Parts: sequence; C-alpha cells; structure tokens
Amino acid sequence: MQFWSLQGLVRYEEVAELQRLLVERRAAGEIPDTVLFLEHEAVVTRGRGLQWTGTPRERSIPLAAPLPPSIAFAESERGGDLTYHGPGQLVMYPIVKLDGSGFGPNHDIAAFLRKLEVVFVEWLKGLGLQSESRENATGVWADGKKIASIGIAIRKWVVWHGLAINVVNDLAPFHLISPCGFSPDVMGSLSGLVDARGIAFDREGWRQWLESELARVMAGGVAVRSGVESLTLAEAMQRAGAAQSRN
Repeated sequence: MQFWSLQGLVRYEEVAELQRLLVERRAAGEIPDTVLFLEHEAVVTRGRGLQWTGTPRERSIPLAAPLPPSIAFAESERGGDLTYHGPGQLVMYPIVKLDGSGFGPNHDIAAFLRKLEVVFVEWLKGLGLQSESRENATGVWADGKKIASIGIAIRKWVVWHGLAINVVNDLAPFHLISPCGFSPDVMGSLSGLVDARGIAFDREGWRQWLESELARVMAGGVAVRSGVESLTLAEAMQRAGAAQSRN
C-alpha cells in the first residue's frame, strides 16, 4: 500500500482523471493499493444518486439556486448526490482492489464502505471522541453532526473516490445544497468537535498530522512502501502515466 499527499489545492476534474489512470493500473496489478490525500478547490459535485433506504424518495435533489462564481460544479461517478469540497476539508481517495489481499475485502462493496468508516471512527476513538456510522447513511457522525462523507465508484473490482472529512473548512457552502439528501444543518467539523471538548488542535499543521495518523490506522498490518509521500499533481500524473507506459 502506498500513500500520496497532493500539494496545494487541486481541481476536482484533474484528480478524477488521476484516479482513472490509477484504477486501470491497480486493476492490471501494476501498482499496489494507493491512497490519495488532498484538498480540493471549492466545488459542488453531484454523484449518481442517493442510495435506496427502503423509503421512496428522490434519488437526486436539484440545486436550489445557481452557485456563486467562486464555487465550481462537477458531475461525479461516485454514489450519492450533491456534496461540497473545499479548502480545509481533507479528502482521502483510496484506489483499492477488492480481492481480499490487502485493505479491500474480497468482492464485498458494503464491507469496504464500513471498513473505511471504521478507519476514521477508530482514529477518533484514540482522541477520546465517540463517533458512529449509521444504517443507510454512509459517513461518520458525532454529536449528531456528520463530519465525514463517503461516496465511492467501482470499476473492475477496484474502488475509487472515497472519504471527505470536514476539518477546518467553512461549512457555509453546504447551505447552498442538500448534502446527499440531508439538511445542511447536520454538517459538522473535526475542529468543532475538539474545540467543544477543549482538546488541543493545531489549526495550521493539521493536514500532515492527520494524513500520517489516518495512514497508520488504515495500513494496520498491510505493508506500506514509504509513509505518506508528498507530490504535486503533475508528479502524481507522471507516476500514473509511467505505470501505464510499461504495458
């Protein structure tokens, strides 16, 4: 397993293209499971529709009003409906093969989703923070607030897209949408959780610390190549393209 941290703020469509390249390489067995850590430029994305909960409801909820010019819009292959990404939110995209050889359970999408939730739940527990997952509502909740959202896609039994954790980001843009069918008022943040409990939190150096911690929990007993490697998007694209050129 390898972990790449993409520097700066990155456009949603560019990272989607990087993921597609990595999915093909992982499906071919040319690279190990690869986890991307990053922050997106401000963007609202729309997935393929809300999951079935047993209760009839709209699978997709339209935008209530046009987005401001500072926030882009993008369609996505992931599950779920509308959500927001932006600076101060840590996004983790695991490119993982569901073959039972590493982090991914063998051909079991539901088990993978729950395992991804557990990574963050267990890490929060280490901070003394209690959180939970909810049936028919993938993500991580604490104090009645949703602090992490999950939406994945799958191709050739390789999953991509993943987990978005509200850390120090402005939550106001969620009020422009109905985030994955919920009221925007349910959205919370990690910084809000720790502030409410008086837990020390580095608002400047949070990203490197959080990436290292999540990589440690996610790896568990899985072999890791070299910790979390910092790359520009161009360097990551070159790595993905280099793997492709060996065919």
